[in-house]
Amino acid sequence: MLKAQRTRFPLSLLIPPFCHLKQPLIFISYSLHRVEYMKNAKLFLALISAPLILAGCSSTDTGTAESTISSETASAVDATTSTSSSTATSAVIDDDPVFDIIDIVLAQYPDGITTDIDREDSSDQYEVDVVVGQEVLELDVTTSGQIHTDDRDNDDDDDIREAHAATVTAAQAIGLALDQYPDGIIDSVELDEDDGQLRWKIDLDDTSGNDLADVEIAAV
Repeated sequence: MLKAQRTRFPLSLLIPPFCHLKQPLIFISYSLHRVEYMKNAKLFLALISAPLILAGCSSTDTGTAESTISSETASAVDATTSTSSSTATSAVIDDDPVFDIIDIVLAQYPDGITTDIDREDSSDQYEVDVVVGQEVLELDVTTSGQIHTDDRDNDDDDDIREAHAATVTAAQAIGLALDQYPDGIIDSVELDEDDGQLRWKIDLDDTSGNDLADVEIAAV
């Protein structure tokens, strides 16, 4: 009777050699390291990018703030220049001695209404008509404050009526005339009614004493 022969297989065939597993293990290890590297790389980029983004925002904000400050500074300079120019013009206008003459007359006659002013050539003396109540006074006035009464007239009804009807004073009319001719010098001022219109007629000279302009300002 034949005996069954037992087949033996080499152990190497049953257990795969270590070399067969080495490459898969290396691949797995490499993959894990690559994943970890990518995570670290992303974190690194995020850490670097954050300060740059903040710096960019800060730079933009700073630029905007500087631009705003520059604009406000320029506006302030323009406003200051404009104010200085207006102040300088007002100073030139107020320098005309005719304003001193009016102040001197009103200091003597607080209720008076100046209706006529005539500057004597090459002199600090002015002839001034002022209505006080129902009377017209003709005065000689100097810029030093001296007043001399030449005449009193209570029969000039037209001048008295016109003086009380005017709502624009002689000083206001002179100021408007000098606004148009800042370098002018007042030579004469007269309140007069022409064609039913009550007006201030103002003559101005230049700094050399020559005729500069004739200006009419509405008195009402």
